[in-house]
Amino acid sequence: MEKEKDVSRRQFLKTAASVGASSLGLGAPAILSAQSSGNSVRYGFIGTGTEGCTLLKFLATLPEGQCIATCDIYPPNLKKGVETIGSNPQTYVEYQKMLDRKDMDAVLIATPLNLHAQMVVDSLNAGKHVFVEKTMYFKEEEGEMIRKATQANPRLVLQVGLQRRSSVLYQVAIEMIRKGALGKVMFVRAQWHRNNNWRRPVPDPKFERLINWRMYKEYSGGLLAELASHQIDVVNWAFDSEPVSVYATGGIDYWKDGRETCDNVEAIYEYPGGRRLVWSSILCNAHLDFSEQIMGDRGTLIISALEKCMFYREDVPKVSTGNGQENWWAGATVTNTAPQQGIPVFPDPVAAGQLGFMDREVTYSKHWLASMGIYNYEEQHNPYWSELRNFLLSVRDAKPVIAPFELGMMDAQGVIYGNRSIDSGQRVYWPGKEPDSKKI
Repeated sequence: MEKEKDVSRRQFLKTAASVGASSLGLGAPAILSAQSSGNSVRYGFIGTGTEGCTLLKFLATLPEGQCIATCDIYPPNLKKGVETIGSNPQTYVEYQKMLDRKDMDAVLIATPLNLHAQMVVDSLNAGKHVFVEKTMYFKEEEGEMIRKATQANPRLVLQVGLQRRSSVLYQVAIEMIRKGALGKVMFVRAQWHRNNNWRRPVPDPKFERLINWRMYKEYSGGLLAELASHQIDVVNWAFDSEPVSVYATGGIDYWKDGRETCDNVEAIYEYPGGRRLVWSSILCNAHLDFSEQIMGDRGTLIISALEKCMFYREDVPKVSTGNGQENWWAGATVTNTAPQQGIPVFPDPVAAGQLGFMDREVTYSKHWLASMGIYNYEEQHNPYWSELRNFLLSVRDAKPVIAPFELGMMDAQGVIYGNRSIDSGQRVYWPGKEPDSKKI
């Protein structure tokens, strides 16, 4: 019957657009640039290493932009960047000379972390719109440097590379939280586990620190900056807040290879109202890979590897203290094992006539989500592609910036304070959040 058909993609896209622009609070609209709507954004790219070339691969498919310059101090990277973008850009070794170009609208930055802040400030002051990879900055004082540059250049876009903000999967997960599907959310557990040394091959020892900069504290915030930053941002988004304190520990306990940054980190971030994120990263076992487990008193969402989301209901009779419709499972004949098996929030389509018992429960859950304005979806594009297109459209057409300065600053503080806790062995509080006994 028509009523039993899945909600159409058109309906979803309409809702997703409103989610992205308004209900999820994805950022303030940019001021119109000098570009007229419909023209290509002419941009330069600083840092064409592994991450930079990942971004260039997606940028090469976006007609909204044209790469006219690339910059890197390492010749093999510079060559690879030109080959990746395929637009015959002019190449530079010194980024300041690239910024002198008057025909350039924007700059994208994917350099080692310690270089981010000065490059962002210099680019803004040169009149360029800026996309900078996360983490937005390295040292605490750099946040104010960037803030002053944005205030001095209010017509310019600044976007931070927090890709999950551009993922429809994460947008819908956050919408479920906002509309009470999980009840009162108090706890998030997240991890990013690998079984490798996190090193890149070095053709000559003199390039060790240049290529493996993530290993050295002079340039890097380690696992927290490179991995946790994504998941701290997800939890800030889910809780609609930044933390108030963090206690973290870590060490160089497995890879005894001269590195300075930890090969394992465990951190507890406390948020207002007693909510917490417990995060871990190890480099000696990849079994759990990376995921976020968001836990409320009515259910749990587990988001795995950027592509799968499962909902596990809480089999309890009590009424949630959170928002949302009560007893939404009452109309479904869910088995006793359903809480353990979980329900895919965004399942693959099932052919007509092949619905099994759990498939019918999945169909019911989809209709329940639709009743709250949350629609079945298919991730149309990689989040990298989506965030880069958002940047170009923010520059060209004044579209809302999906990850603006304020979100980047909240994320960077979580990284910086987490590392400070590791180094000091002490709980670190956000400014003004210390308990009365700690205040002077």
